Amino acid sequence: MTIHVVAAVISNPRGEILLTQRLPDAHQGGLWEFPGGKVEINESAEHALKRELMEEVGLEIHAERPLIRIRHDYPDKSILLDVWRVEDWSGEAWGREGQAMQWCAPEYLRQQAFPAANYPIISAVTLPSTYLITPEPTKIKDRAFFYALERALDQGQALIQLRAKNLYHASLKDYCYFAEQVLSMCDAHHARLLLNADSDIARSVGSHGVHLSSDRLADLQERPLARDYLVAASCHHEADIQQAQALHVDFVVLGAVRATPSHPDTVPLGWHPFFTLTEQCQCPVYALGGMTVADLNRAYAQGAQGIAAIRALWPALEQ
Repeated sequence: MTIHVVAAVISNPRGEILLTQRLPDAHQGGLWEFPGGKVEINESAEHALKRELMEEVGLEIHAERPLIRIRHDYPDKSILLDVWRVEDWSGEAWGREGQAMQWCAPEYLRQQAFPAANYPIISAVTLPSTYLITPEPTKIKDRAFFYALERALDQGQALIQLRAKNLYHASLKDYCYFAEQVLSMCDAHHARLLLNADSDIARSVGSHGVHLSSDRLADLQERPLARDYLVAASCHHEADIQQAQALHVDFVVLGAVRATPSHPDTVPLGWHPFFTLTEQCQCPVYALGGMTVADLNRAYAQGAQGIAAIRALWPALEQ
């Protein structure tokens, strides 16, 4: 039997995340967790979230949205951890059950001791809701590309995939030079850059991680970079999801959800198969394929971290 548990990601005005400590005599006692609790019979997840947060930390929840759902098997029980991001709340948090609590900056979350099921939540907390995939640059000094990238960064895009396959195959030297210029711009805006390239190239350029194509994903036997890098993967089928999980990637891009002009022969997944595959994934998932910013709420409802896109997020193409 699987126990359905809700958990909340709650941020204060400084961007810190609320954590509570499990009581010593509880299951996984002494570890930190995102506050929440068990969903009762015939109770909705939203109602359970609001009830548990009032009972546990004295907060009233006014607005929330799905963040991630995680299934985890402990030696003595199986749980479905249904995680919500709280977007509006009131009250002053305090441990109403005698538990310790703290507000923790997102960059320090991985330094805390959590139950194993909680670690994918940290990835979801620290990732934005949009993942910008760049269009192909036309040349090594593509001014229009860099102008558009600057605008995208100014607009708040914080997670970027450099997709420059033509340049990569034409000249690794030119590709690395180009990627270093893109990385410099991302660093100046505190954005993270992933290269759609070989992991050794990503490491040598100094990027924040690598994005694995489905072909690269299939060829690997282990995670290609250490945990201080981000590793993402493109997935299209259940086998891709399973391979991504085996490699312990940080997030995946799944699609195409809808038909796209760039891949007219690709049969789209549709939202229901997307949701089914997302339910099997133990890490954040971005919806890809015909996505626009208007699709964000639909993507959240289907279990996604957010959307990945070129046209919808690249300013030069918004004409």
